[in-house]
Amino acid sequence: MRRGMSLIVLAIVSAAGIAAAQTARLAADEARLELFGVELAGVNETYCDVWRECIEPSGRTVYRRGDERVEGQLEIRPDGQACFNYPPDAAWNCFNVMREGENYRFDSFVTRTVHRGVRECGAANDAYVRLGADS
Repeated sequence: MRRGMSLIVLAIVSAAGIAAAQTARLAADEARLELFGVELAGVNETYCDVWRECIEPSGRTVYRRGDERVEGQLEIRPDGQACFNYPPDAAWNCFNVMREGENYRFDSFVTRTVHRGVRECGAANDAYVRLGADS
């Protein structure tokens, strides 16, 4: 009986360790490397709606939610926060970026797909233009 309980405890501890290893807050250098030149798509868990954001290597962004389409800028702060601004609004919205496996979490904004190698957003037919393969 003790051996069975020990194995159960070991399995729980191992699963928790694996989950912790798959979730990590990005440092500034990691965020710059991973978030520029990507198309992200996901869900806002607070409002249960879907969104897409294309981020060019320059930091220019195109955000889409429903019929809304706005252009803006991404800046990564020294503390690793990803900060987005969409003129004419002067405010910057900043988020800690968590990597969750192959996806990211920006507070309640959670990605479900990530496409890398984006060179330009909003080109032909308002789609992104990729250099390489999906990831």
